[in-house]
Amino acid sequence: MGFNLMSVGMMEERGAEVYFKRGMSIIKINEKIAACGTRKNGLYHLDMAPMSDFAAVASLQLWHERLGHVTVAGVKRMIKNKDVDGLKCTSMVVNDICEPCVYGKAAMTPMTSAGGVRVARWLQLVQSDLGGPMSEPSRGGALYFGTFT
Repeated sequence: MGFNLMSVGMMEERGAEVYFKRGMSIIKINEKIAACGTRKNGLYHLDMAPMSDFAAVASLQLWHERLGHVTVAGVKRMIKNKDVDGLKCTSMVVNDICEPCVYGKAAMTPMTSAGGVRVARWLQLVQSDLGGPMSEPSRGGALYFGTFT
């Protein structure tokens, strides 16, 4: 069984209030209880039931994005069939063009070969790429990244 860890400091920076008392934890966002939890084996395990009122009500566009850009028809079907407990939609309006979906469906052009010559030693040929700027900085504050293969 895996765990997802949350940073209390990061939640506080984003406006949440976190309380710990007698083995219980309470997380409030905008004066509403977002989650509660109990201490087990030295860690606080969250009961996400209260979160359903807070996070499950969103627009169809937001659900499309939260569910990994699943088709709008798929999200509507999930709502209609009640496939996801507590999934509620405030607005059925969707953007005409979803930029991440457009990029995801775009065909890539083939990469040119390195002259067809096979390398004989390690690091004789190194491929690199740069990415950025990212919308969120890394923990170290970087907005760009590089890869080397």
